[in-house]
Amino acid sequence: MTPARGEEPASGPTPGLNTVSGSEPAAAPGYFPRLLSAAAHVKHIASDSALDRFGLNRDSFHLLGCLASAPATEAELAKAAGQSSTAIRVHLLQLQSSGYSARDRSGIWSVTEAGLNVMECANLAQAEATLDAEDSQELRQALRTLISSLRLEQPEGGTQKEP
Repeated sequence: MTPARGEEPASGPTPGLNTVSGSEPAAAPGYFPRLLSAAAHVKHIASDSALDRFGLNRDSFHLLGCLASAPATEAELAKAAGQSSTAIRVHLLQLQSSGYSARDRSGIWSVTEAGLNVMECANLAQAEATLDAEDSQELRQALRTLISSLRLEQPEGGTQKEP
């Protein structure tokens, strides 16, 4: 929009705009849920990238976690994961070919030592990737701004230090 003759163009941020994202007021309805959704999205992208380095995805990583808890059959794993036996079998065979899981003669699957090691490495890589993600810097700043603007009072029974 062009200013009328004799008017100065507006300078500085537009009133009501969030200076962190430049889109809308931080108090606008839906801002908080969208910010949390963006945080979850950034975390998932970083997590997926970290898991991929080890030849894993969320489903296979979850399956390794189940096997680390207790050895199980394909049917038990399918029930626990809420997936079909076929999908579980595909994941288990991929984990087996990577050396992360093994099946005994009775059809019971378990996690191997290599599987336990990769789970530990993948957990660390996920945490590191989440903290280092480029997108997370701006997101963390937006979350800090939002939290400080909320200035929620301490609930009753909580301890609050006197200044």
